[in-house]
Amino acid sequence: MSAMPDDRLVRRAVFIATQLGGGGLLELRARFVRAGVGPVFDSWVAIGPNLPIDAETVSTALGDSLAVMARATRRDDAQLAHMLVDVLPQIIDEMTPNGVLPEPPRGWFARLRALLKGA
Repeated sequence: MSAMPDDRLVRRAVFIATQLGGGGLLELRARFVRAGVGPVFDSWVAIGPNLPIDAETVSTALGDSLAVMARATRRDDAQLAHMLVDVLPQIIDEMTPNGVLPEPPRGWFARLRALLKGA
């Protein structure tokens, strides 16, 4: 398999990871903070060089989400974790071109809940 399809699959996995729990990049960052590598993730967001990460740490940070991502990309967990080592920092860089995590939408959940209660 060529590099392009693998790159698309990994990007799809990252998209899935950022959607898990509805927290987007902030939730993804929180997972890396809980794994003890928040500064590594922050280097990917910031403008400048990206700190490296290893597959075991990626696996720890993503937890059960890695299995979901692996199924979506038809890879096993370990294979996907190794692929993410190289691609994840680049993708986070691309998603944060100004060196700042995007703010989550404010108040949307409260408005949705109010609408559902009124229905």
